Amino acid sequence: MKDDVQRLSLDEFMEQPLPGNIHELLGHFNGGSFMECHQKVFEATGIWVDELVPVFQRFDAMVVTRDVRPEAVR
Repeated sequence: MKDDVQRLSLDEFMEQPLPGNIHELLGHFNGGSFMECHQKVFEATGIWVDELVPVFQRFDAMVVTRDVRPEAVR
C-alpha cells in the first residue's frame, strides 16, 4: 500500500487536474470490473475516492447480472 495516500471526496476528486499520464494509464484497462479499475488507479496514483466504492460495486453487480444473450434469443 502506498504511504502517500490521498483520501478525497468525489467533489475534491472532480476538482483535481487530470494526471498527465491518464491516457497511458487508461490504455492498460481492457475490460474487467469497475472496482478493479478503482484499485488500479489507486495503485498507480495513491488516490482513493470512498464515495465511488458503493457506486462501482453496484455497477459491477449490474455487469454480472446483465442478460448477455443475443437479442434474437431473448
